[in-house]
Amino acid sequence: MIVIGIISAGFTIHANNTVMTSGFFTKASAQQQSSNYTLYTNSIPTWIRNVTKWWSEGQTSDSDFLNAIQYLIDTGVIHVSKTSSLSSIANQNSTMTQKIDDLQTRYNTLQIKYNDLLKQIQNVPGNQITNSNNYAESISAVAVYPIVQSDGFFQTSVYNGTILKITVDIRDGTGLVLANTAIPEGVDFQNSARIAVQVAHNITGVDLSNKDVIFSITTDNQNLQAVDGGSAGGAMTVLLTSAILGKSINGHVLMTGTIQPDGTIGPIGGVLEKAQAAANYGAKIFLVPTGQGVVDEQHCTQSTQGPFVYQSCSPQEVSLTSIMESKYGMKVIEVGNINDVLKYFNSSE
Repeated sequence: MIVIGIISAGFTIHANNTVMTSGFFTKASAQQQSSNYTLYTNSIPTWIRNVTKWWSEGQTSDSDFLNAIQYLIDTGVIHVSKTSSLSSIANQNSTMTQKIDDLQTRYNTLQIKYNDLLKQIQNVPGNQITNSNNYAESISAVAVYPIVQSDGFFQTSVYNGTILKITVDIRDGTGLVLANTAIPEGVDFQNSARIAVQVAHNITGVDLSNKDVIFSITTDNQNLQAVDGGSAGGAMTVLLTSAILGKSINGHVLMTGTIQPDGTIGPIGGVLEKAQAAANYGAKIFLVPTGQGVVDEQHCTQSTQGPFVYQSCSPQEVSLTSIMESKYGMKVIEVGNINDVLKYFNSSE
């Protein structure tokens, strides 16, 4: 019955000098005119079926289609009654023709809307991600590590800052979140990676349940014995979100800060040492959690009373920007949430 519909639709179209490519015509004409024909479907050669299919899809000419129909008529596969000539079909079905024209108009309108919707969907991030193996961007994060100092009697620990390089790979999978490091990693670091995936999903709307996300962390610092803590969580979130969206990362921006499930940037330790490491790395902007753009410095005063010298010291808050910008030209900016962070990392300035 499908072939009947296509054939009868072909007659209707040539009677009205129009072109038919829509399935609406096929269905409507078949319902109106199928009773005018006797068709033995088992007798239809394969090449006839192919020509009919190609013509309905606009892949072959009208003359090829008519030759195929004529072949079926000549070989007796289709028996055409006298009342089913092309002219009589056209004359008897003016109402059906109008309905078909209305359907064509509706179809054209839907086609335009579909194309517009398709363009919009293609711009949605969720449709841009398959596998991000081609995403070549990386992000640098700042960490601190302890150095033990001894004066022969006592041992004290001081902290130095260092740079971590993080890359991400998104593959088809089952929703695993993995951290690939050359040195041991802690539980807090692994938890930060999982939260980073959750927040990236919230920002982009991309379902990562059928993907495996693999963060790889490397460093050139041989003194770093382990990777732990959540201070790289914000950077991992920026990296993954940028990979999904296909956006570049500004290499002049560095950050430190944990990532919370609601997208806020949480506090960290060793901010002064990390700022120093970022400045030595050559960063122009260093992002820190809200409230951590200042450090305490000891300010001491001396007074003399007779043979005695008295010194009094008290901590005072000093802006990290004033320290780092005067020495290195690096700005220290406080950020409260991941959206604020992305504005800096996805900017070319």
